[in-house]
Amino acid sequence: MTLVRPWSFRAKLATLIAGVFIAGGAVLLTVQFLLVQQLFAEGISTISTGCIVSEGLSDGQPRTESELACEIVSGPDAGTAPGEQYESIVTEQTTQLSEEVLSGLLGWSIVVLIGFAALAASAGWWLSRRSLGRIAAVIATTREITRGDLHRRLELEGPRDEIKELGDTIDGMLDRLDDAFQRQERFIASASHELRTPLTTTRALLEIPLEQGRVPAELEPTVRQALEANARSERLIAALLTLTYAVPRAADDDTPATPLDDVVADALAEGADAIAAKQLAVLVDVPPLAARADPALLGIAVGNVISNAVRHNRPAGRLEVTAEVEGEHLRLVVGNDGAVLTPAEVARFTEPFHRGSSTRLAGPGLGLGLTLAEAALRALGGSLALEARAEGGLRVVLTAPRAPEPLS
Repeated sequence: MTLVRPWSFRAKLATLIAGVFIAGGAVLLTVQFLLVQQLFAEGISTISTGCIVSEGLSDGQPRTESELACEIVSGPDAGTAPGEQYESIVTEQTTQLSEEVLSGLLGWSIVVLIGFAALAASAGWWLSRRSLGRIAAVIATTREITRGDLHRRLELEGPRDEIKELGDTIDGMLDRLDDAFQRQERFIASASHELRTPLTTTRALLEIPLEQGRVPAELEPTVRQALEANARSERLIAALLTLTYAVPRAADDDTPATPLDDVVADALAEGADAIAAKQLAVLVDVPPLAARADPALLGIAVGNVISNAVRHNRPAGRLEVTAEVEGEHLRLVVGNDGAVLTPAEVARFTEPFHRGSSTRLAGPGLGLGLTLAEAALRALGGSLALEARAEGGLRVVLTAPRAPEPLS
């Protein structure tokens, strides 16, 4: 099924302007035609009842029958009714003249209207382009700002009209948003520092007596559980910090080329123990490709996706990791076995602290793995897509900007 592309606002405005001009021209020409037709009809009616008297018609000798008819009316026999023959000739000739003039007028009116329509269409397109050109510049610059540096502003130039006011309003909104983001980052940084200090102290107070053997045997399991809870809190704070500072920014020439195959290898090596514990069959097909991305953020995205695929895999399941080039981006696909998932469940997997149902309720995860991966990829100018596999499990597709040339 072919979808019809909707008209742009510029095309609609140009069509409206041209339509108004064409309609006005058509009305003007129609009124003019009707007026001329009415004037001819009145003139013919006057001639039919007694020939129009004119000084010029009474001078000289008549050369045609129509001139003779008028001469009779205006000559020595003025006041006498002309014969029916002459009256018929005058009426016939004036009617023919009227038809010829009206036909020519109609033809030229159509030609003028066509030319006027072309001129109106050109003028409408030029006016719409001139009026909306600055708005198009505002849209393009705003898109660049949202994809890159949030500190940048439109700083729109030109006359102080509605478009300039729109640009200034957007700049003011960006100022307030930037200030809010900075205050949020400062608060989170301060809060994380205040939280990390007591957590570090608590961990030391628990680890030291445990290592020195000063903890009674019956209390040792409780102390270790407290250490695990403490470590979990530390990981949670680190994850929240990463999520907060993952601000979208556009890749530039200073962005390093990061080997994607090395990032995948590091993520698999980090999860080697969990992979071995579940006896997973690992299939890796990642050619030596380079992504234009910060290595830390790319590592967070790939590591969290692979860790999630291992954690929620079934025992003796399969873990598949493949990569390919797709236009200006790299496409990394991570698939795992598991329970059959519904689209509604999959749609919520990137929500913070959401672990889903059934198999996703188990494990020590924080429920932030895919959330962090999505935030990191957005910061890199990429994306994260989730798809439930028909045979069970999940397929995760990561895209990231491709480096100009693959690593050798």
